[in-house]
Amino acid sequence: MWMLRRFEGRGRWAKAAAGIGVTALLAGCGTILLNETGSLTRYDRLEASSESTTRARLYVDTAALAEARTVRIIPAEFPVSVAGPDIDDVERRLIANAADRALCYELSLRYDVVSTRKADLTVRAVVTRFASTNVPAAGTTIATSAGISVASQLGVGFATSVGRVPIPRIPIGLGSLTVEAEALDRRNQQRAAMVWGGAANAFTNQARFSPASDAYDLAGEFGQDFGGFLATGVDPFKAPYAIPNLNRIRVTVLGERPLDPDCERFGRAPGIDGIIGDYLGLPPDWTDKGARPFVD
Repeated sequence: MWMLRRFEGRGRWAKAAAGIGVTALLAGCGTILLNETGSLTRYDRLEASSESTTRARLYVDTAALAEARTVRIIPAEFPVSVAGPDIDDVERRLIANAADRALCYELSLRYDVVSTRKADLTVRAVVTRFASTNVPAAGTTIATSAGISVASQLGVGFATSVGRVPIPRIPIGLGSLTVEAEALDRRNQQRAAMVWGGAANAFTNQARFSPASDAYDLAGEFGQDFGGFLATGVDPFKAPYAIPNLNRIRVTVLGERPLDPDCERFGRAPGIDGIIGDYLGLPPDWTDKGARPFVD
């Protein structure tokens, strides 16, 4: 089961690999709350969709997206008032950037990502709710649950071969994240929107010594979901699973150069350092360098 990790996030690929038999474990997850904060231009057309540990409300104008060729990403907002006192500014920016980086990769599969204001679509996102990871609770399971990281990165078979079998986290103090996002056309009309809520669970999210760790993973999941939604017009929770291709592995796992050079502004995936860091339970900011200046 090579590379069944959900790239730029921890979730769907690993959940697919886990399959039947972990349903009870998945019940041990953080709290998901979908709110409406007014950050979107409109909410009245959103329709509900969900999977085991993610819920969303969606809208898409598929005809308008089909005509679009260029897309601009406004860096995601994560207000201090939403973050609260549990995480610092570095962690807050890292979570927002994880969403942008995953979003940019998915959009680059369909659109030309640009940095100028003259784009067919402008995408923006705002974190509207955050629940931190309980570090003491995570710490008690890091040694025994390190196999989760190996399994999510390289497949359950590989984890077993190196003597690490995925062991569930203690389902206490698991983090969650809610994000509101939309894509606007040149006339500032909403062409797609998503209110997304995700929660870490005891089986597929690696325990780490950081209150930001679950939200960091979930931000990547959001970016992949919303980016895929904009690229295909298909509800991400109803899309079929697919084996990741080499480009996805290179960019989102190994941290190689993005497919679109404009995605460089959001930095690169932590790569091997990130895999090792997850295995050891290190905080995300120890291995992820975050956003960087734009590189041609």
